[in-house]
Amino acid sequence: MKRTTALFLALVVALVFAFPAFSAISTPLVRINLIRTTVITQQQLDEKLAKYKEAYGDAIDSNTVLEAMISDELLAQAMERDGHVLSEDAKNELLKAQKASIEQQYGIQLTDEQFAEVIQSNYGISLDEFKNYIADQYSVQNYVLTAKKDMFTEENVMPTNTEIEDFYKKNKSTFISPENVKLAHVFFEFGDDKNAALKKANDVALQIKTGKITFEKAVAQYSEDKNSVEKAGDIGWLAINDADNQQVMGQNFFDKVFALDTGEVSGVIESNAGYHIVKVSVHNDTKILGIDDKTSPTSDTTVRDYITNGLYEQKMNAVFQQAYLSLISDLKNAASIRYLTK
Repeated sequence: MKRTTALFLALVVALVFAFPAFSAISTPLVRINLIRTTVITQQQLDEKLAKYKEAYGDAIDSNTVLEAMISDELLAQAMERDGHVLSEDAKNELLKAQKASIEQQYGIQLTDEQFAEVIQSNYGISLDEFKNYIADQYSVQNYVLTAKKDMFTEENVMPTNTEIEDFYKKNKSTFISPENVKLAHVFFEFGDDKNAALKKANDVALQIKTGKITFEKAVAQYSEDKNSVEKAGDIGWLAINDADNQQVMGQNFFDKVFALDTGEVSGVIESNAGYHIVKVSVHNDTKILGIDDKTSPTSDTTVRDYITNGLYEQKMNAVFQQAYLSLISDLKNAASIRYLTK
């Protein structure tokens, strides 16, 4: 029973709202009326069933799909009745927000054509279909939250301290802070003459080692990393399991940097980008995080915050499912639903 309910909920999230009033080439199955009469036909059911079987497998049955289609139509009519239909401008704003989110994720700006290609590749639908899909999801979510707002109380959706601390105890070993270092560097680009760059780097490293110049002065006078010069060479934190930066900088850079102790200044280290003289201001070993520790040196989010947010999402999803089913039950009681075949 639980599996059937979960599958039904997965179907209704897909949301297909519009059905023709009648199809002369297909047997009518159900007549629905909340604010107007709509008929679901056998052809429509067959088409929808084929799509759901493609997405969820052959275990899905036609009765489950038909009930999902009835629920979708009831929601569509109720939302129209209660003024919860988005304008085209509002749909376009949602689409722009999705585009901005994807651009942030990829770290690049996308043209409209590139955005359409990403949507087609990831979802298998056109940009217009995607726009309507996210608009439908947004509309239904807001309608359920509005219609059943009494179910979304703080008591129902906010995790208690006991729940948070119990979750931490049971999952403590998963909250690991990897070995990490905070770095500053004097940087020398390879340029056209790699040997000349290495000679310059070795000369500066020797001056630092013999005390002729401080590391900080070497940054100001010699570093070719303009972004870090004004920060005394600070380039932030590096974690030993940071695969992306390891690929960019190279294994040699990682090996040499993580061999340094706190306060230690390196000799010349070669990376994929150039030559570095590195100073480690902090070197933390791997450790299990406490519940009030920050999840990373660069984040203000604590483990407690992380758990709270996760449990809140779980509770919200559970309450939303209950609210959705309750709303559908209300709409079925208010509507006229007539099954036209046995």
